[in-house]
Amino acid sequence: MKPPRPGLAPIVLAVIATVGALAIAYFVPPLAAVVVWPVIMFVPGWALLTILRPPIAATGLIGLAIMVSVVGSTHLAWWLGLATGGYTRLTVFVVTAILLIPVVVWIARHPAIPSTALRRAVSGVRKDPIPWAIAASSGWFVGFVLSVGLWRSTSTGVVAGGWNWSDLGVHLSIVQSVNAGNFPPDVPYFAGAPLTYHWFSDFHAAIVASSSQIFGVHAMVAQSAVLAAALSLLVHGLARQLLRGPHAGRAAAIAAVIVVFGGGLGWMRLVGDLALERGDIVSLVTNFSYDNQWFDTLGQVNWPYFNIPSVMGTGLLAHRATAAGLPILVAGILLLVAGLPPRWRRAAGVRDRWPLILLAGAMGALLAPFHFFFFPAFLGLVGIYVVAAGRLVDRAALRNATLFLAPYLLAVPFALAAIQQSRGSGALKLVAGWETAPFEDGAAAVAFYFATNLGVPFVLAMIALLLPSTRWRWFLAGWVAALFVAPNVVQVSVVAFDMNKLFQVMWIAVAILAAWLVRRWPAPAIAAVLIFSVPSPLLVAAWTATSDDQVLSTTDLVAAEWVAQHTPPRSVFITDGWLNSLVDPAGRLRVSTYGPYVANLGYSPDERERQVRAIYCEGSTDVAVDIMQDLDAHYVLDGGRPADCLLPTAFDSDERFVEVYSGPGPRIWQLRGAAPD
Repeated sequence: MKPPRPGLAPIVLAVIATVGALAIAYFVPPLAAVVVWPVIMFVPGWALLTILRPPIAATGLIGLAIMVSVVGSTHLAWWLGLATGGYTRLTVFVVTAILLIPVVVWIARHPAIPSTALRRAVSGVRKDPIPWAIAASSGWFVGFVLSVGLWRSTSTGVVAGGWNWSDLGVHLSIVQSVNAGNFPPDVPYFAGAPLTYHWFSDFHAAIVASSSQIFGVHAMVAQSAVLAAALSLLVHGLARQLLRGPHAGRAAAIAAVIVVFGGGLGWMRLVGDLALERGDIVSLVTNFSYDNQWFDTLGQVNWPYFNIPSVMGTGLLAHRATAAGLPILVAGILLLVAGLPPRWRRAAGVRDRWPLILLAGAMGALLAPFHFFFFPAFLGLVGIYVVAAGRLVDRAALRNATLFLAPYLLAVPFALAAIQQSRGSGALKLVAGWETAPFEDGAAAVAFYFATNLGVPFVLAMIALLLPSTRWRWFLAGWVAALFVAPNVVQVSVVAFDMNKLFQVMWIAVAILAAWLVRRWPAPAIAAVLIFSVPSPLLVAAWTATSDDQVLSTTDLVAAEWVAQHTPPRSVFITDGWLNSLVDPAGRLRVSTYGPYVANLGYSPDERERQVRAIYCEGSTDVAVDIMQDLDAHYVLDGGRPADCLLPTAFDSDERFVEVYSGPGPRIWQLRGAAPD
């Protein structure tokens, strides 16, 4: 006999308590870390999956819970912000309430669910702790590296280690400016142009930061750690879904390690540098990446080339779109595999699970603003799976296709904007080979390049594909082939190198295949595989944590704080167009940055560069005023000026420019009467 359900009173009390907790966290921001963060990164996804009860390993379920919550909360904040005319901190708490209250009501009606779920989780971890330890290590490692390398204070300013020296300004400017009112956002470093970019990972970080009123960098670090752990869990869950047999669990654990910590043979350069006595190991590691390293220690470009980055090297530590996009993609594939069984299992009586098919489509559709490159890649992988599973043509095909594709209506505004921008800029084009690979050196050189850059796991995966006993051989072969070929035949951004992101999608299948091949090998042999595979990602992580390329000086930081406190939100600054600017952490907008970064969004930087140079270097305040009015700019940051500035404009000679900040550091001039709408 079922126990009676609780009456209305406990439910009402639970809702009141929830609203009260949210209200307290709103007025006491540090509490948002325990009230809001679990909701926007776990709780609603966990509740949904608990209701659906998909036939997925516990690791996959937890990874799915994280990514469903991240995706759902971010999109809900977007649409709610549009509907209400703006995004604010209150928007974050309304989103949290919308997601949390139904879960609280459900738990109040079924109070045994949390305790049961907790017991199952503890039991699962005790039964097989290895995948959980791998996931925890992945999250901790990424979080630690970024916590010491992403924004490190020194006696002269702030440094950002590794590739974050060049990438941080892009992402931090989005997070900070969105939380300062830049919504719907302009490009914060190309003010006046709409942000057509896969920026939702940064939007989610902005939500995290806004809830607790913390600096965007700290939110990015915490979020990246969670996403890395989720990726590890999802890869393990997908491998368990695809692989069967007594050693499947071992293979899944190996696959998770390879995806997060595996890479190519770039570490061999370090061995060579040490042998040639080009420096001690500490100086070499802190100054060179040895993963996606374009120049040698002498500043020259020489064989062997190692410039295909590992998932760790750029995906988890620098390129924030990949940090979120890759686990979202894996989550969608996992849901589809669980919801759409292959023809032979269907014939054995296993039924389709339409809610999982629908949810898989939703994850694929909502992936678009998280990662434009992965959005079509996901659809391609779905097609490969459907064909390999023998489900392309059967009685349920139309129903399943309708369920899967229905959520794609939500992707239309994001996908169309990206396609139009790419086509309009000329970035979308067919190519004869990936530009970064050394095709001019011949076929043997290209084969050597890819084999060494992708390393031991790739070679093992190719061997696994030759074995008829390999589970899901044709699906995984199609996965590897499609994602290997794509960067070599099509380019979708101005910077051809960016197509390397598709190799990171390929890496998921490579890891599963390699792990399947070695699953029965003795432990020393598996250790040898890992010893050859993990040094490059670990070296680039060490470089990220310890390199000391300065982002902003101490005086820049003082000026940034002044800008944040004394200029209106959405204020637009004229700056010298360098990669990093004090305007970025202040959450304001600027009209220009490094030209290729603008071009990569589909905009031409040339006219802006000419206008900025004219403002600083034509010696005419009349010209400066006219251009600033055309750009709807309000302030001039007068510190460093463009190179070869032969006739500097004297802003202090014209009363239309008011000096509002005189240092330390740069001077800041306001165009009299200019203010954002």
